[in-house]
Amino acid sequence: MTETTYVLLSFNNDKSRLMVLSANKFAFIGLAFLALVAQPVFAQSDDITIERNSKIKVMVLGTFHFHHSSDQYDIMTSKHQEELDEVLTSLAQFEPTKVMLEAAYKDSVKFDSLYQQYRKGNLELTRNERQQLGLRLAKRLNHNTVYAVDYKLSWPYGEVMGWAKNNAPKFTNFYNNWNQRMDDYQERLYKDATLSEILQWLNSEDYRDRLKNVRMRRLELGAGSNFMGAKPISSSYERNLKIFANIIDNAEPGDRVITIFGASHGYFLREFVQMHPDTKLVETLDYLSD
Repeated sequence: MTETTYVLLSFNNDKSRLMVLSANKFAFIGLAFLALVAQPVFAQSDDITIERNSKIKVMVLGTFHFHHSSDQYDIMTSKHQEELDEVLTSLAQFEPTKVMLEAAYKDSVKFDSLYQQYRKGNLELTRNERQQLGLRLAKRLNHNTVYAVDYKLSWPYGEVMGWAKNNAPKFTNFYNNWNQRMDDYQERLYKDATLSEILQWLNSEDYRDRLKNVRMRRLELGAGSNFMGAKPISSSYERNLKIFANIIDNAEPGDRVITIFGASHGYFLREFVQMHPDTKLVETLDYLSD
């Protein structure tokens, strides 16, 4: 015996019109309805797959400033040039489509002209990491141009540390000890490690955590009054947000971008890449070999 199901389907002239459907007919209508609803879902799934494949992949390479460290690590020696060549070979495996550098955005035309001279063999590179890493990598990959994406902004280090010296000696002692330990460790790296090993350290979670530690300690300065400690990190966020905006402005769907900046930028730029819906972070350490 077929079970009868009563379903209220519609109203007409304020009087309910009750229609009687068999269970089998009701099940058929339900399945048909689900089929209609499901079609856009599958279409959306295809769209999502396409969208994921077109995300801009971004590698944030943090480095030390070669031209500021020549007394401890001279990138121009034959030994270090060999190490640099090995690093470039490793980074090239990422197959970046664009190389973006810590050079002022407003000087993009000027910096690209340097690259064009280098491509033609008319420019002898300086010690600067923008040239040694950036220009050499772009030429190796036969890129037509490089991208200057930096945004310069004053950083109130002197003001904050001067205030801390007079008002927060405990933080001053903490910072001096922290800074000395960092300097000692980096000096040992310059002496004993390869360029790849130095870059691995500067792009490690341990390095980022050490910077985060001192930034958060400094944040406490002037809390409840002048908030002196918030000034440096506010400045850093503003600068790096504008740098990231320049990165996005120069990137297109499907691009594979490598950005080359001082290592202290890494924490911020990585965060922004992970936050943006159109970008995907590529782990730098996956492309740095010993």
